Amino acid sequence: MNSELVRFLRTSNNLSKSQFARKLNVSHSLISRIEGGDRRVTKRLEILIMAEFDLDEDRLTFIKMLINQIKN
Repeated sequence: MNSELVRFLRTSNNLSKSQFARKLNVSHSLISRIEGGDRRVTKRLEILIMAEFDLDEDRLTFIKMLINQIKN
């Protein structure tokens, strides 16, 4: 999971960085740093995000494909 995917999940759910952070029980600054590319998504955070947003590997792969299509 990378910063683009985190930002996509947050914005597609109409959440501010603070709201997204609260859902995951992490700090707003962590989300800002991840989205800014200063921090990586840890395995623990990835698991929290997947659980909170009901994602599995197939859905993540699909979302990544969508992001790549939008970029190109």
